[in-house]
Amino acid sequence: MVTARRPCPRGRAQRRGQRRARAQLPGLPHPPRHRSAPGPGPRRAWGPPAWPGSGGEAAAGPGAPSGVKPMEEEKGEAGSEEKDHIPPEDESSSTEECLPEDEEKEKVEIGQQQIEELISTWDIHESWLHHSEFLEEEELKDSKRYHYRACWGLPTRRKPIPRATASVYFVIVISKLKPDTAPVEVFYRLESSRLIRRPEQCEFREKWLQDIIENKTVCAERLASR
Repeated sequence: MVTARRPCPRGRAQRRGQRRARAQLPGLPHPPRHRSAPGPGPRRAWGPPAWPGSGGEAAAGPGAPSGVKPMEEEKGEAGSEEKDHIPPEDESSSTEECLPEDEEKEKVEIGQQQIEELISTWDIHESWLHHSEFLEEEELKDSKRYHYRACWGLPTRRKPIPRATASVYFVIVISKLKPDTAPVEVFYRLESSRLIRRPEQCEFREKWLQDIIENKTVCAERLASR
């Protein structure tokens, strides 16, 4: 019968001692336990590459393009370029937008002048005073209408502000179907009437203004007496 021999603890201790003694002997290289890859060079701070001429920062490695600017400067220049490329407010467009308003204002003034010229042809005593004003513009499918009003009164030295006034309403009609050179049409009506008259067909009478003022004066006196 063959029996297995147990390892002797003394033999193990002897081998360990021999290894330690051999490691302490001069001239004998100590075997490395494991191989390690060559260590990397000095670590550099994290950030964009520092190109030459970038304000005292470390120079870039070989192969860096010359004349390339840092990212911060590139961003700043890109922002400034975007600002430079922002188109300013177009003065021509603003003037074009204002042109229609100026034209309409000019038409309103021309219409008011025509009304004043028409009133100057009426046979009315000089004691009557009036002032004209523009009311509104009406846009229709086939025409455009401008509404005006002329307010009449009889001021005196004792009563510079008349107790009652009489208004005449005018309408200037500009047709969209006729050429621009075609004459405009003018109509008017009295304050207390719905009848529309044409200047060339019906001559204006001063008595109409007197009737309106007298009726208003009578109505005011009746209301005051109650």
